[in-house]
Amino acid sequence: MFQIMMFVFTVLAGCLVTAGHVRQTDVPRVAFSAGLTKSLNVSEHVNVTFDRVWVNVGNGYNPTTGVFTAPHDGTYSIMYHGLAEYDGTLWLDLYKNSNYLSSAYAHITGQYGAASNSIVLALTAGDELYITGHGSSILYGLPDDVYATFTGYLLFYAAS
Repeated sequence: MFQIMMFVFTVLAGCLVTAGHVRQTDVPRVAFSAGLTKSLNVSEHVNVTFDRVWVNVGNGYNPTTGVFTAPHDGTYSIMYHGLAEYDGTLWLDLYKNSNYLSSAYAHITGQYGAASNSIVLALTAGDELYITGHGSSILYGLPDDVYATFTGYLLFYAAS
């Protein structure tokens, strides 16, 4: 009796799966996720520095400046969220190399208001992404109440 073995080769997220075994490949990994642990007055246009870093694979995110610098060419998924604390408006704007890309908006009357957006981008190594805030509200954050986050990861690596 002949036993037929099928080998399935799948490359997904930098791993090679061979007959049920997973091993690393040479595909770079990039992922970051950071949150804001203090409230921020956004009545003047300000850079949002997300100071609590949960993940920083590839060391692309700088918690001192709030800037993510792409370490590799590729396609990235980026998400950002915020919570406005008081009556008024809140905009969170995503910039790439000082050029505006997209916004998340909240208008608040008597309650908290959430703003959120996501985008998929082709980035070149060295491209910089950052979030600015502006409006007439407060971007809410506390050490034990993190509602504002900035997250991204490499979807597809573009080999040079």
